[in-house]
Amino acid sequence: MNDIAKITKSDVNVPLPGGKRKKNRSRVSPSFLQKMIAYARGHKLFMVMVVVPSALSVLYFGLIESDIYVSECRFVVRQPERKNLSSLGSLLQNIGISSVREEAFTVREYVLSRDALKIIDENLNLRKAFGSSKVDIINRFDPLGIDDSFEALYKYFLGQVTVDVDLTSSIATLTAKAYAPNDAFNINEGLLFMSEGLINKLNDRARKDMLSIALKDVEDAEAEAKNRAMALSIYQDKEILFDPAQQSTMQLQQVDRLQTELIAVRGQIAQYREFAAASSQIRALEKRASELRKEINAEMAKVAGGSESMSQKLIEYERLKLDREFSEQKLAAALTSLEQARAEVQRQQLYLERIVMPNTPDSAIYPRRFLNILAAFGMLFIVYGVVKILLIGVLEHHE
Repeated sequence: MNDIAKITKSDVNVPLPGGKRKKNRSRVSPSFLQKMIAYARGHKLFMVMVVVPSALSVLYFGLIESDIYVSECRFVVRQPERKNLSSLGSLLQNIGISSVREEAFTVREYVLSRDALKIIDENLNLRKAFGSSKVDIINRFDPLGIDDSFEALYKYFLGQVTVDVDLTSSIATLTAKAYAPNDAFNINEGLLFMSEGLINKLNDRARKDMLSIALKDVEDAEAEAKNRAMALSIYQDKEILFDPAQQSTMQLQQVDRLQTELIAVRGQIAQYREFAAASSQIRALEKRASELRKEINAEMAKVAGGSESMSQKLIEYERLKLDREFSEQKLAAALTSLEQARAEVQRQQLYLERIVMPNTPDSAIYPRRFLNILAAFGMLFIVYGVVKILLIGVLEHHE
């Protein structure tokens, strides 16, 4: 062997009784370093795949990797919920608050959007915070200085910020990671503040949309009611009508009066013919009766006759009057809808309620150095075992 130690002075032949000498064959044990060198020469694959990478992982995770500080907050998006007041027991219930899961996911999408990153970067200069020389080169943003574009920053940002929404409680957890405590807090607080602004913007937009639609309906209904009323008024002026139904009644009363008079005249004619057939009054009465029949026919024609009769005018009048009444009802319904829209806007007001405020971390949570080293060693050992088995199989197949 190449690692034989030098013989010391005690390793000489010692004289024995009778003139014989006994040769001392004992040697000094190899040093630990020499054993390691010998082992490494005999296990090169293990050294390359396990020992060296494990040593590098210990060096990186134990000494080089930067501390990561985490700021966390929790919030929920809520809106007032009006209880059902249909029963006597429910009358005792107050107006409660319900969570809005959909709006929580809306906030999540906004926090993880490019719009949010643009605003937070303009205020906090994330390129400087994440690209500082104090951050280790592996975790640093744009470590080689070749790509500091907004898209590169956005991809890096998605690894530093997370928003998890609990499907049961609808509580959202916003987590921000940074390499300085104040940076983590400022990012978390800034994103939460922007989320509150988003909820307020959604409230304003919903309020404007609902009220603008309701106001537009009121304006249209009001204009239609005015037009219908104007059309009816113009028709009344044109046809000289103030109330066709009342005018028809008056004309019918006139016809009734003329018919009553005609009956009386006919009775007089009959009496004269029976008792005074030669009287000159008969001719006058017959003329009066003829005039009464003409007047009756004329009045009846005004009530129910051709296109200029009162009945025809009444048909058109009633149509215009019905249109006016319908437009007035439509206007009343639009006004009711406007009031309901205003109440609904107030009832559906969204709130972002902070459950846990953003914290300023006083110690680094990550990296978990021991676990990372242990995980790295385990993975390397597994990979080494797989490669070793494959090599043994290849050699056996070759032989």
